[in-house]
Amino acid sequence: MFHFDRIQQKLLFILCGVILILSGILLYREYGRRDGIPAVTKESVWEGRPTGMGEKQPEDIGEEQSYADSGQKQPGMDEEGNPSIKIYITGQVKSPGVITLSEGDRLEDAIEIAGGALPDADLNRVNLAMKVKDEGMYHVPAVGEEISDDSSAMIANGETNSDAKVNINEADQAQLETLNGIGPAKAQKIIKYREESGGFQAIEEIMNVSGIGEKTFEGLKDQIDIK
Repeated sequence: MFHFDRIQQKLLFILCGVILILSGILLYREYGRRDGIPAVTKESVWEGRPTGMGEKQPEDIGEEQSYADSGQKQPGMDEEGNPSIKIYITGQVKSPGVITLSEGDRLEDAIEIAGGALPDADLNRVNLAMKVKDEGMYHVPAVGEEISDDSSAMIANGETNSDAKVNINEADQAQLETLNGIGPAKAQKIIKYREESGGFQAIEEIMNVSGIGEKTFEGLKDQIDIK
């Protein structure tokens, strides 16, 4: 048996007291740390979940909204959900060529999208109010310009010659590209051939152009002429 004098007993009590105090402080901090853990919320679950596991993240959910809700245009549709169309506009406009419009647009809209009419444009000879059609070709003539019968130019009443054909001896590259099966490369070859050969003497002669065979010719023979 150990015997402690009075001083030793006091020191022992003090040491025990210090140990109890320190233990209480540690326990207090431990419980305090646990109490401070934030509650598991929907947001924290999203933040802690690894991506690439086949589960949708919050940002992915927004991408599943319809085009109408998100304000984006669907492919082949305009901002109002109408089908888009393409036409070829030539003549006295700032930027002639193939342009995209909405179904139901007028020739006036087409001219505006093409950069507007040039000062020499004779707008009295075209029907600005007429609706344009997909794959249509529209010409804005100059003042005093003669419009041939086989031209696809718009005249005052807004009618076109539906039987109009592309003159492969005179058409530019953009006009040639409106033909079935003719892209930029083949259009350039057609122009090069006619320049080197002095022009086409018959529409069948177009098959002499590299890359244009019988199959391509069958698809465009009703669209072309040589005069």
